[in-house]
Amino acid sequence: MKKRAALAMASLLLIALLLLQACDRSRLVTTVTSVIDGDSVTVKALNGTVRLIGIDAPETRSGSKPAGQFADEAKDYLEMITRESGKVTLELHGKDTYGRHLAYLFDSEGTLINSDIVRQGLARPLTYEDTSHYSSEIRNAYREAFRSRRGIFTFYDQSPVFDASIVRGNLYSYQSGGFLGRVIWVEFEVTSVNGLTLVGDDIVVRIRSEEASLFALDQADLQVLYRKRIRVYGEVWQDTSGKALMLIRDPGIEIIGVAQLAKTLPLLALGAF
Repeated sequence: MKKRAALAMASLLLIALLLLQACDRSRLVTTVTSVIDGDSVTVKALNGTVRLIGIDAPETRSGSKPAGQFADEAKDYLEMITRESGKVTLELHGKDTYGRHLAYLFDSEGTLINSDIVRQGLARPLTYEDTSHYSSEIRNAYREAFRSRRGIFTFYDQSPVFDASIVRGNLYSYQSGGFLGRVIWVEFEVTSVNGLTLVGDDIVVRIRSEEASLFALDQADLQVLYRKRIRVYGEVWQDTSGKALMLIRDPGIEIIGVAQLAKTLPLLALGAF
């Protein structure tokens, strides 16, 4: 009996040790060896790319997504804070379909770098069910970026408003004077509302369901926009239909219309934010 008890105790200790080791592997102290863009790095302790989860920074070069405004600023900022930090801590959460390590990144003082980038207005929240561990902190950082008019909100108060037809007619890189990747105000009449998608003659505005949930946006509120002329603030891509595609960047996924429309949508107006 004593021998069995000793074996059982040894087994329990072994299991506990393995569990502790697994926990230890989920947090890794290392140094950043290179910064790929505003939400991707490589580190000394791991092979391959580390993707900062919970956020999405503008693309530095065109691919499946267009190169975006403030992409260089986001990369430069991430380089600066990781260089000043020296050692960083990764909280690892597996890999994505591209084989990249998914992680929250902390500096040497314990600051969550993911949310710090968002606080500078250099990335937006990108929340999925399995990467929502710090969504509240990241959401608050995004609101702070808006209030302080940082990054993508720098031109929020003085940027001109472009008609969607003009945007559609100039869907080439913002670096060459076009609208692709540029963060602007666009005005159009809503001809169709399908869930969290607003459609006009020249533009499609899409809101991710995860972000709508994060910012407490009710799909029913969007129905009142049908046949209204509205203004939205966000980043321009190109839809598969050939129309402009707007990814809203306004905090709270707010949609700002003409003066009388703002009064109609209390959940979407700035006062509710």
